[in-house]
Amino acid sequence: MFGLIKSATRKTAIKTLTSATEDALESLFSNMEGTDALLSRLGVGRQQALDAVVGDDEVAACLEDLHAAMLNKPWRIYGEDLGDEDKDRLWKTLKRHLPALAEIVLTARLGGYGVGRYVYQPEPDGFLTIKHISNKSGELAKYIPYRDGSLVYRGTGGEEACNTDVLYLFIAHRATSTNPAGEMVAARLYAPVALRKKGFIYAAQFITRYAQPYLIAKIQANSEDDHNSFMSRFYRFVSGGALSIDREDDVMMLQNSADGQAFRRLENLANARIQKTLLGKVKTSDLETASRASQETEENNRDERIGAYLALLSRAAQHFIDALVMVNNAYGKPINAPKGVWFEFEDEIKVDKTRAERDKMYMDTGQLVLTETYYRDILGFEPEHFELRDPKTSSENPAPAKFSLRLSDGLAHNTPDTTEQAIARPKMEAVLGLLEGCKDYAEFEAKLSELDLSKGDNLLIQRLVSDGLSAWADGAGDGRD
Repeated sequence: MFGLIKSATRKTAIKTLTSATEDALESLFSNMEGTDALLSRLGVGRQQALDAVVGDDEVAACLEDLHAAMLNKPWRIYGEDLGDEDKDRLWKTLKRHLPALAEIVLTARLGGYGVGRYVYQPEPDGFLTIKHISNKSGELAKYIPYRDGSLVYRGTGGEEACNTDVLYLFIAHRATSTNPAGEMVAARLYAPVALRKKGFIYAAQFITRYAQPYLIAKIQANSEDDHNSFMSRFYRFVSGGALSIDREDDVMMLQNSADGQAFRRLENLANARIQKTLLGKVKTSDLETASRASQETEENNRDERIGAYLALLSRAAQHFIDALVMVNNAYGKPINAPKGVWFEFEDEIKVDKTRAERDKMYMDTGQLVLTETYYRDILGFEPEHFELRDPKTSSENPAPAKFSLRLSDGLAHNTPDTTEQAIARPKMEAVLGLLEGCKDYAEFEAKLSELDLSKGDNLLIQRLVSDGLSAWADGAGDGRD
């Protein structure tokens, strides 16, 4: 019973500790007006906070997920009057350097802004290509953004203006006139990262002090030598072996009942903070309860969570293309694109189930044929991946209404009417005409009850009278014989 009370008390203490820590983090974040004020309160600079955050393994794992997600997004280059050769060359060059641009975008999100330097190299035909992109994430403190959007390099020789048109890539995240350096996500990650780091240290101290149990022996000793002699034998016993004691002596083991769950909960708390800030959602692996459905939902919503990163990467890629075009038009092989070359991410086309059911309903009437544009724009098929059959030659199973009309056409035009056909024709034409003018089955059923099918009855009566007279005459003749 005492053990249960101690266990409940320990769980309550862990919950109180982690709750208080979370409240402290919330208070730290909510009371700040901006990242610079937060860094000032933490007593660290931008570069120091960025280096500490990037060096954390949980942050590195989240950044790898974001980097892979950005590179998996389909994209294209287009421009009016842009030649295929120039388009392919620009596409291949951007494809090769897109991972480096994604790294600069991640730096911009973490550090508020990212800087990269283009290194050009001429090709045999005179085209100036970008050989390398130097990521300046390790020395952002030397690049100072100004309110007018310009960038200055502050080195040992003083300040030097950076050409952000063709030489430097400068991407800022939510820059304002009061904060041209942008919003620094690393400032909000510094506290959880520090908590993880300190938590590991305290957990190691806890293991060192309390992981091994304590052994206590009560003996009857008459002198210090007796104690020392027993302790030497006791140490050998701890290392492995056996120990003999008197009947009055006693040996007991004391072990700390705490299992260190508080450190794990603190680490999960810090991980959740990091993942929510970078990914927008806590990974299911770090939740206490998770299911397959939640994992599938997390995977399906991955594109929505990286929308902000894709917006920055789109800006970086467009700057890359503009720099290539401007440099080559001025110094290298000109690129003919009078209205510009544009970069964009392609939207993934997903089939709308409701729309597909609606389209099928209309197609089943036999009056609707889908065009190549529908298959390309709505379903996302490439033109070279499908062919459209001629509906006149492929409709082997026409709709029931049209099939009935064709039968009546055959009765009208193929062969002369027999007497039975002449009797049935007016009634069939009346029913088919009524069917053609109805919108649904309910309307057809209501009008059918009021339909006058008496047309052609005179011919039917004449036929019945004629058949009756013939049968009576045949019977009378048989009786005379």
